[in-house]
Amino acid sequence: MTERHTILVVDDEEAIRDSCRQVLTKTGHECHTAVDGIEGLHLAHQLDPDVVLLDLMMPGIDGLEVLEQIMKTHPNTVCIVITGYATIESAVDAMKRGAFDFLPKPFTPDELRLIVTRGLEQRRLLQETAALREEKERMQQYFITIVAHELRSPLLLVKQYLDLVVGRKMGTVDDTAMEMLSGAHGTLEGLLEIIADWLKLARINAGDIAGGMDEVEIGAILTKVVSEMQPFADNGGITVRLEPCRGACRVNAHAESLLVVFRNLVSNAIKYNRPEGSVIIAGESVDGTVRIDVRDTGIGIPKDDVPFIFEDFFRVKSSATAEIPGTGLGLSIVQKIIEGHHGSIDVKSQRGEGTVFSIFLPVLREGPEKEDPVD
Repeated sequence: MTERHTILVVDDEEAIRDSCRQVLTKTGHECHTAVDGIEGLHLAHQLDPDVVLLDLMMPGIDGLEVLEQIMKTHPNTVCIVITGYATIESAVDAMKRGAFDFLPKPFTPDELRLIVTRGLEQRRLLQETAALREEKERMQQYFITIVAHELRSPLLLVKQYLDLVVGRKMGTVDDTAMEMLSGAHGTLEGLLEIIADWLKLARINAGDIAGGMDEVEIGAILTKVVSEMQPFADNGGITVRLEPCRGACRVNAHAESLLVVFRNLVSNAIKYNRPEGSVIIAGESVDGTVRIDVRDTGIGIPKDDVPFIFEDFFRVKSSATAEIPGTGLGLSIVQKIIEGHHGSIDVKSQRGEGTVFSIFLPVLREGPEKEDPVD
């Protein structure tokens, strides 16, 4: 027996509605009809149909607008457009906007049954994909809990013990043992760094880190980052210069998230620089956008690797980077935070000549002036 599904037919031609209802009801489906786009949208929201057969040429709201609204509110509903031969180009446009397929008029009962069957199979695949995505998210949240509580806490305790021993707070240790303990200490620090970065990334994916937006002055963020990074730059003989931000460089943002962004970028600019190199950070506000450039004179990124640098755990593999510590998550975190702030990031790099990362964020819009309270 055919599994019963809900089919909605939206067409202003009574003959099309009646013929579709007869064919699909005989096939074992529950079929509803609508005479125009407004009624179609109402029934789509009420029924959550498996498949919608949608005429493109209708009075009032046309089929393309109905299609877009259904795709927004019911992304797993499969839409099949019905069209006359003269509007095939419109049908192709509808498919680009999310329609699954199109059925040219006139059509036979067999053609209708076949395309609806294919649409129902697509619906099944969409539902399975959505279920798998939900299961993945549940597993990820469960794993985050395990990492945060069952792994990180005991590792931090072990690190505290090693801090005491390596810092020679627990008495004398012979050189061989100290060398081994120092190596274990460094390995443990690297592992904790990976866990910290992974937890940051997981929070961003869950939409947490970009919450609590407020007015933020980019210049203040950059000043704090440069101050924090200066000792590391001095150790490597790297000159760091922060230029004054030109224009109104204020944005609506989560301040701690932006600190994470620029700590990553400036830290990378220092780590991957050449001896006695330089890092220049500059910002400006132009045409409603704040642009911040982090420019270095470092080793650069190979052209073939540039498309992959924002992927999770990706690191450029070369003799020049082999001894530089890192998790491969920093730039992925940076990109996700910036996108969470409705911004974008761009990179230009020349191997052996340096790299420029450019961050683009929307300027904070001025609200209406507040009036003085009336006494």
